[in-house]
Amino acid sequence: MQYIRNVETQICYYGRVQRFFMETFEQIFLQIIHDACTNKTSSIDIAPQDMDALLALAKDQSCVPYVLPYLNDKNRLEPLKYQTKLMMLNYYQIDQFTRRIAALFEANQIPYVLLKGISLAAFYPVSEYRKLGDVDLYINEKEQFERAGKLLLANGFKKDDDVSDHHQGYLYTFPKTGRTLILELHFRIVGLYQYAPANQIVDAVFGFNAFQPEHQIINGTTYPVLPPTQYTFYMLHHMLKHYLYSGFGIRLLCDFTFYLEHFYSQIDFDQIHSWCHDSKILHLYEIILETCRIYLGLSETVDPTVHYDRRDCESFIQQLLAGGDVNKATAAALVGSTSYSRITPFTYLKEGHLQMHVRFPKLGKCPLLWPALWIITFVCFLHNTYTLRNTTLKETLRSFKQDNQRSKLLRIFDNTDN
Repeated sequence: MQYIRNVETQICYYGRVQRFFMETFEQIFLQIIHDACTNKTSSIDIAPQDMDALLALAKDQSCVPYVLPYLNDKNRLEPLKYQTKLMMLNYYQIDQFTRRIAALFEANQIPYVLLKGISLAAFYPVSEYRKLGDVDLYINEKEQFERAGKLLLANGFKKDDDVSDHHQGYLYTFPKTGRTLILELHFRIVGLYQYAPANQIVDAVFGFNAFQPEHQIINGTTYPVLPPTQYTFYMLHHMLKHYLYSGFGIRLLCDFTFYLEHFYSQIDFDQIHSWCHDSKILHLYEIILETCRIYLGLSETVDPTVHYDRRDCESFIQQLLAGGDVNKATAAALVGSTSYSRITPFTYLKEGHLQMHVRFPKLGKCPLLWPALWIITFVCFLHNTYTLRNTTLKETLRSFKQDNQRSKLLRIFDNTDN
């Protein structure tokens, strides 16, 4: 087995080096994922003492189907088969939900772009094995976005109350089953950063008339999607946002690997380098690409000039394994918009100001209202901390400092040495 070895990684918190040893079950899990991404099957012996931890990790990373071929214990196998069937059923429900929305928009001549979801699942060896949560569509023209919202409300959708700086959520409940599915209608491709040049590049790349959508046929239905170069850049920002705000697991690396293997000859990597360098996320791209090569078997022919320190990649993959799948943030999490070299009281004020703009995107444009909006934002933050997160302000701020140290591994918005 390629990865069954003693692996030690180091991460520095507050000047102290902490050592993390990759457990045997983690190494086995990575070998299984490597096999899935390269369409190979290794001979893997799983010791009884590693089995429970391996299965727990697979569940946490939404990768249960890939473990099934390596199990012989019927008592463990049957529940996992059932979970896999539910995952496959969910895939087809999301597929039908996507078709319903697409047909509604097309009948009313509303242009849109399908993001991730079934679009990325199509490049997996078994599409149904990619976990799906909701449907994401992008409309980068304000008038059409407003038309789409009215159309959805007129057809049984309800607005989601969650506040976002880049999308509006809509809920649809199916009368027969009672199940509610979510559509995230994006007016920006990703949320705002505090680093203004990154926002400017994102707007330039994905703004109105900035690109010509391509078309992808999925289960017999044709959808407009991003061109390969823009899609690759979007996935990087999607991973970055999740990394900063809630963390992400190995699934997004699988997305990236399968997509690049399929489209690498059509991707303008020089353009990717330029966009990443100018928005100061080049280190993010480098560590993700190299990590996909080492642990997921991404071909060396994909952008072969880009490499990253192997020890940092080990630390990075360790973080992803520990963090769980997308949207499984810790209860005490206070999101940061970037990584900071040092946390000071001004840092918290800066983050609070950004969250004020997220909560009040229109009112926040008026500086005279800022003092009142700051107070409201802080009160909402305290309410969420003690009621929704069920934690304390002290614990939340402590976790924020630790998460900031963790995110510094990627040197986000930093192009030193480049």
